[in-house]
Amino acid sequence: MQSICKFSMKTVAGHLMKRMRLSQAVKSLQLFPGRCVSTFNKHFKMLKGEVDTKNQQYIKGLEHSMTLKQQIQSILSKVKSGGGEKAIHRHTIVNKKIFVRERLKMLFDEDCEFLEIGALAGLRMNYGDVPAAGLVLGIGKIHGKWGIVAANDGTVKGGAMFPVTVAKMLRAQRLALQNFLPTVYLVDSGGGFLTHQAELFPDQDHGGRVFRNEAVLASRGIPQISVVCGPCTAGGAYCPTMTQEAIIVKGIGTLYLGGPPLVKAAIQEEVTEEELGGADLHCRLSGCLDYYAENEEEALSVCRDIFLTLNMENIQTDKSYSQPVFSVEELPGLAGQKSIAKDDLYKILARLLDGSVFQEFKEQYGSNLITGFGNIHGFLVGILANCGPVSSADALKGSHFIQLCNHREIPLVFLQNFASQDFPESGLEKGLVLKDRANMIAAHACATVPKITINMGGSVGDHDFIMCGWSFEPNFLFSWPSAQTHSNYHRETGNSMDDGKKATDPFLQSTSAFSRSANMLQDGIIFPEDTRQVLGTCLEIACVGYRRSRMKKVQTTSAVLRM
Repeated sequence: MQSICKFSMKTVAGHLMKRMRLSQAVKSLQLFPGRCVSTFNKHFKMLKGEVDTKNQQYIKGLEHSMTLKQQIQSILSKVKSGGGEKAIHRHTIVNKKIFVRERLKMLFDEDCEFLEIGALAGLRMNYGDVPAAGLVLGIGKIHGKWGIVAANDGTVKGGAMFPVTVAKMLRAQRLALQNFLPTVYLVDSGGGFLTHQAELFPDQDHGGRVFRNEAVLASRGIPQISVVCGPCTAGGAYCPTMTQEAIIVKGIGTLYLGGPPLVKAAIQEEVTEEELGGADLHCRLSGCLDYYAENEEEALSVCRDIFLTLNMENIQTDKSYSQPVFSVEELPGLAGQKSIAKDDLYKILARLLDGSVFQEFKEQYGSNLITGFGNIHGFLVGILANCGPVSSADALKGSHFIQLCNHREIPLVFLQNFASQDFPESGLEKGLVLKDRANMIAAHACATVPKITINMGGSVGDHDFIMCGWSFEPNFLFSWPSAQTHSNYHRETGNSMDDGKKATDPFLQSTSAFSRSANMLQDGIIFPEDTRQVLGTCLEIACVGYRRSRMKKVQTTSAVLRM
C-alpha cells in the first residue's frame, strides 16, 4: 500500500512539474512571440558582392531578364483583367457585383500588399485559357493578422471550377495548414465545368478533397470563414456550410444543390433563385448561414470584424533590420546568365541577406553546395544553395546543416541552381552518392521548421528532390523566369500543339517556369530583384504560423493534463 502511495505521489508530482513547464512554455511564447526573429549579426563575414556591370556576360544576362520580365508583365496585365472587358461589364454593371480583385483590396488592410499565389495558373490548358484558374489566391493581413483568401472570379467562365482550379484550391488549403493561416473563401461560382466532371471529383486530390480539408483545418484549430457573394451550386454548396462562420449577400448570394431549372425539370415547379436558396431563406428559415448582409461592402466588413473574434494574438516580428550593402537591382544581370557559377551565388547572397553578411558552414568541405547562416528581413535563416551536382561530401554537409537548423528551430531557405544532369562513372561512386543524397532528402523531408525554396538557375532530376522540390511540400516555392525544372512528377498540359509552337511558347514546355506555374506545380514566378522582399514576406508568414501551431500544441497538451 505504501509503495502504491509513493508511486501515486511521484506521478502527481511529475504531472505538476509537466504542467509548470508547459505553463512556462506558453508564457515564453506569449512574452517572446517572435523568437524565430534574429537581429542583424554584424559579426558574420561580409560577402564580396561587387559586379562588373559593363561585362558582356552580365549585359547579355540583363537583356535576357528584361525580355522575360516584359513578357510576364504583359501576361499578368491580361490575367488581372479576368474574363475581359465584356465579362467585367456584365459582372459589375449588369449584375451589380464587385470585381474579385477589388473584393480582396477591401478585405485586406489598407497598407497591406497581399502575396498572390498562382497568378499564372490556368494558362494554355488543353481546354483553353482560364486566367488565374478562375480563382484569385492571396495572403495578406486582416486587422493585423495574416490570413489566406481564395476568391472565385465570376468573370471567368462564370466562376466555374476546372481541374486546375481544384489544384489551386487544394494548394490554398495546404498553405493554410502549413502556415496556420485563418482562411476566407469568397464564393462566387457556378460549380464544376460540366464537360470536365470526370476530372474534377473521382480521385483523392480532386474536388472532394476540398471539403475533407475544410474538416481537417477546423480540427487543427484553423478558423475558416466564407462569404457567399454569388451562386453556390451542387458540390460547391458544401464549401460555405463547412466553414465555422458564413456570410451571404442579399440578392446576389445563393446556395442550393440544384437551381431553379432543375426544380422545374424535376417537379414542374417554378421558383426564383432567392426563394430557393437566397439570403432570407438561409438566414431566417434554414439557419444554414450565419450573417445576412445587405450588400457586398457590408459582407466584407463583417468578415473583417470576425477576424477580431478569432482570439489569435498578433505575433509581432522584428522590423528593425539592415538592408544589403549591394543593390538588388543588379540581380537580373546575374539571373539571366546561362549558368550561375559559385562566385555569382555569393554575389546573389550579398543582395539577399541583411547587411550582406553570411556565416558559412563547412566552407572548405563539399565544393558544390553552399551552406550557412544569414538574416533576411531580421529572420535568422539557414541557406542551402547548390552550384553543380551534389557530391557525397555536399550531401553529408547538407544533411548535417539541415539537422542543425531543425534542432535550433531555424527556417531553411533552399536556392536551387543546377540545370544539367550528372552521371557518376563508377558503380561504387554512384552508390555512395545516391546513399548520401538519400540521407539529405530524408533530413529535409523530416525537418519541421519552415522551408522556402527558390528555383534560380534550374533543378534537374534527383536534384529537385535533394533541394526540397515541389513534392516535398516546402511552405513556399517560387521560380525565377528563366529557371527550368526537369523531374518525373510534372503534370502534362496535354496540348497537341506542334513542336514548332512548343519551341516558341514557354507555357507549352513542361519544364519551364511558365508551364509549371500554369499547372500549379509551384506558387509562381518572381522577378530576381523582388526575391528578397518575397522571401521576407514568406518568412514572416511561415514563422508566425510555426509559432501559432506550437502555441496551440502546448495549450492543447496543457489542457489535457488539467483534465
